[in-house]
Amino acid sequence: MRYVYNSREAKNIDAHAIHTVGFPSLVLMEKAAMTVAAVLMERENRDSRILAVCGVGNNGGDGIAAARILHQQGYSAAITVVGDPEKMSEETKKQLEIAVGCHVPVLPSSAIDGGQFDILLDGLFGIGLSRDVEGVYEKVIEDMNESGALIYALDVPSGIHAGTGAVLNTAVRASCTVTFGVNKVGLILYPGCEYAGEVFVGDIGFPAESVDSAVPSACIYEPSDIPELLPARPPHSYKGTFGRVLVVAGSQSMSGACYLAARAAYAMGAGLVRVVSTADNREILLSSLPEILFSEREEMPEVMDWADAIVIGPGLGLSGEAEELVRYVVENSPVPTVIDGDGIRLCRNITDKLTDNFILTPHVKEMSYLTGKSVPELGRDILGTTREAASEWECIIAQKDARTVVSNGGECYLNVSGNNGMATGGAGDVLAGMMGGLLGQGMEPFAAAKLAVYLHGLAGDAMAEEKSVYSLMASDIITGLSRVLIGG
Repeated sequence: MRYVYNSREAKNIDAHAIHTVGFPSLVLMEKAAMTVAAVLMERENRDSRILAVCGVGNNGGDGIAAARILHQQGYSAAITVVGDPEKMSEETKKQLEIAVGCHVPVLPSSAIDGGQFDILLDGLFGIGLSRDVEGVYEKVIEDMNESGALIYALDVPSGIHAGTGAVLNTAVRASCTVTFGVNKVGLILYPGCEYAGEVFVGDIGFPAESVDSAVPSACIYEPSDIPELLPARPPHSYKGTFGRVLVVAGSQSMSGACYLAARAAYAMGAGLVRVVSTADNREILLSSLPEILFSEREEMPEVMDWADAIVIGPGLGLSGEAEELVRYVVENSPVPTVIDGDGIRLCRNITDKLTDNFILTPHVKEMSYLTGKSVPELGRDILGTTREAASEWECIIAQKDARTVVSNGGECYLNVSGNNGMATGGAGDVLAGMMGGLLGQGMEPFAAAKLAVYLHGLAGDAMAEEKSVYSLMASDIITGLSRVLIGG
């Protein structure tokens, strides 16, 4: 498991290291520059011509120092400084003095678009940028992007908001970003991740006490986490050991959602799965997935006591009968419950509060309906809006997007698995069924939601490699899940 930080949290770590622990700021700057230089020396030819494009803040000081180290190592490295010299930080002034003393060339910014450099180091802005890039800086960034040179960004690409990944009017498109100390949220969320390129997290010497002093914005799972996160499978067991999952889904001529959610619950390890749906779905479901049990909607009060976990909503429709089903579950469910798809809209008609026994799985449009916020507003801060909504609803929310976020109202999980081939009908039904399968095996709702989202993305990635993102279908994700679990 890894943690990611927004700009405020990352700055707090830096401040703690300097003011509480006592690290001189110039020492941290020197270590950051050494990290950048080491990455370049490992990846780039010694005959590469390098220009460090530096602002007047401390990010510029990192770039100046990196150029000086590369110059001392025999690279053709030069510096250009953009901005008002009167506003230059003391550390950056010192680094510029040292670089001049080491005979590193200092050039005008017009050198950027002259075609004479193979590599540009982007040291214009650091993690503190929060307003739109304008004026001379906008022109410099455009020149950098149009130069044809390979660009290495220092900490974050200039123009990217470190906390949200937003483009602040314009931004550097880097081939690689060397970020310092801890990873940044803006390098993971879209569109920031598309501007960051390959990301290296460089150790610049932050003491553990400083890192621990900041509460991270989110956590991220890695494949090595899977064995510890999966529920145990005791050898002395029977089908009841692994949970009974009730899938309340589908409507007339809408059997596919039932099938996908139920099959995914089984693939995730559930012992028994019962589908509650309309009578006309009985034959097709039992013939396509004979492992399930089937009940009609009228039997809901009787079968609810059977379940260890409930999934409701996929393909349910928006009829009055469907709304009464959702109402019954919301008001009476004694077990962990996933509300997905149509169930989310119907739930919003019924209540504005749940409990931590419920998981809501809205995509962005459903989240807009759930919260009253516009889709663009949600997209500007997916971590914040998910956390806020989970707190207001007092439940677990998994806001599905290119980077899905899961929150319990306090902590956030940021998902980095998955691909655009998964933007296909039924993928959400599979995710809901996977959550149900984990809940049925006794996982807590927050843990189950996080793990299901991660495995769902990994399964999609596994099948995209085999079938391509163009050919991926929701049922393929279930096949991919089996392959991921074998590997895990």
